[in-house]
Amino acid sequence: MNSLDKRWYWLLFSLIGFIVFLGLFFPLIDPDANEYAAIAMRMVQRNDFVNIISRSHITLQEFDYLDKPHLLFWLSALSYKIFGISDWAYRLPSILFSALGVYSTYRLGSLLYNKEVGKNAALFFASSLAIILFNHDVRTDTLLTSFVIFGMWQLAEFVEKEKLRNIILGAAGVALGVASKGMISVLVCGTSIFCHIAYLRKWKLLYNWKWLIGLLAFFITLSPVLYCYYLQFDLHPEKFVNGSYGQSGIKYILWTQSFERLSGGRATSSPEFSFFYHTMLWAILPWSILVYASVFGRIKRFWEIGLRSTKEIEMLTLGGILIIFHLMSASKFKLPHYLNILFPLFAILLASYLYNLQQKRKLKILQKLIWVQYFIVGVLVLLTIVLNIWVFPVSNFWVLVGGVIFSGLLAYSFLKWRDSLARIIVPSVLAILLLSFFLNTNFYPRLLQYQLGNTVATLAKKEGIPPNKTFIYKRLAYSLDFYLQQTTPALTDSSIFQKNRTGVNFYLVVFDEHLEAVKSMNLNVTKTFTIPQFRVSRLDGKFLNPATRGAAFQNVLLLQINSKAAPSLSGPG
Repeated sequence: MNSLDKRWYWLLFSLIGFIVFLGLFFPLIDPDANEYAAIAMRMVQRNDFVNIISRSHITLQEFDYLDKPHLLFWLSALSYKIFGISDWAYRLPSILFSALGVYSTYRLGSLLYNKEVGKNAALFFASSLAIILFNHDVRTDTLLTSFVIFGMWQLAEFVEKEKLRNIILGAAGVALGVASKGMISVLVCGTSIFCHIAYLRKWKLLYNWKWLIGLLAFFITLSPVLYCYYLQFDLHPEKFVNGSYGQSGIKYILWTQSFERLSGGRATSSPEFSFFYHTMLWAILPWSILVYASVFGRIKRFWEIGLRSTKEIEMLTLGGILIIFHLMSASKFKLPHYLNILFPLFAILLASYLYNLQQKRKLKILQKLIWVQYFIVGVLVLLTIVLNIWVFPVSNFWVLVGGVIFSGLLAYSFLKWRDSLARIIVPSVLAILLLSFFLNTNFYPRLLQYQLGNTVATLAKKEGIPPNKTFIYKRLAYSLDFYLQQTTPALTDSSIFQKNRTGVNFYLVVFDEHLEAVKSMNLNVTKTFTIPQFRVSRLDGKFLNPATRGAAFQNVLLLQINSKAAPSLSGPG
């Protein structure tokens, strides 16, 4: 029996789309999103779509960027060309492709099980907290996740029907995933599809000649990225890139990048093996506890049937999850958003687990899961209240109206549904949307008033300060470059003295810790703007507490300096 009618699916997906739409219009978050947005901006401004150029926050100089490949930058640059350079134009391509990820999750869930599982899996994926967050804090993972699940769906169709079209589309999807972030796309897709083939005992399929066509499609799709890497790096062994000379861009994207992250070759972020286990508790809210239950429930079921092949369950999701999750856990370089690529698999596994419980009338287990979700809903509502009444109190009337509407829908969902699956799904989705609505309309817009770049840009527009007369001293914020729409020049002590003798007025962005050095130069400062600044991607209790917030951020000064013209060396007459 289908627990939700079409109207409720359309309502919930429409509300998710509305929340994502609201996330288009507040500033990008430092550092990653603004760095990537600025890279795409330079491509457009210089009409150079081959070279990826970023800027060092240490030296303040531009450098050849060899880390993330081209696709995010190309798509954002295309969006800039059409709509102009803005934060919402940067986000737009990733949001559009995230819709492909939701649809692909639905199609893969439907293929492996049925349409109800597919619809619920798509809903679980789209409503996961990290997926909603990464549709406004856009990095490469949004594209990566969407292309990987698209490629996996097409390759699973190939395993089922052996049609040439499916393997070509699947290989292209995997290649676009590589063009988004790297060979993790191949690893995730390859592992999951191999587990699927092995469980179905379709060993003969591995020798099908159509795989060669798929391999060709993969390299054809990836060839623009490989060619641009060849032009930027392989042709220029004299470039000093990532700490050494003679770097091959092609080798890097196809090999080196993945092993550097596994071994911590360039950086070590968290060697703790359990990192992703506790990251899951918040990243895939409101489904985190249910996801753990579905994984353990599916392992238990496989144990009971002795890994025999049955139509009731499949190995694509569980096999891919267990292998990739623990490979990533063994890596020396781990960040929370690395998990996003597995979220479609988690969603399908959870949807099938709940569907099987309902079909087998496991009412006691379902009732326990309902109470688990009610607890999570309570936590989400409490978090919404704390963030938007205590941390940043809501003052906008229309935000309050929207909050009342979402709260009313949430309350109604508790009264309407008697079906176990609906009682699990609907209140959970509405609770995460209530939180996300306030995050996107109140919390983040208020928080980002403490981010340097967009605040300086707003001030410059208000005060009529020309961006081309604005300079930085000793520290860089990527948001400053993006929101001033320029590579903001850095001045050293000597260049400040030189500029001060030109007779041309200029503006200097100075952090608190460098203020004494600037004061010692005896500049003619005619106006000072004080800007509170905090690294908003690393929130702490001191900042969140309104009573101690004033001591948590530092002030950045925008100084208006009236230069003195150097005396003329020529005599009168």
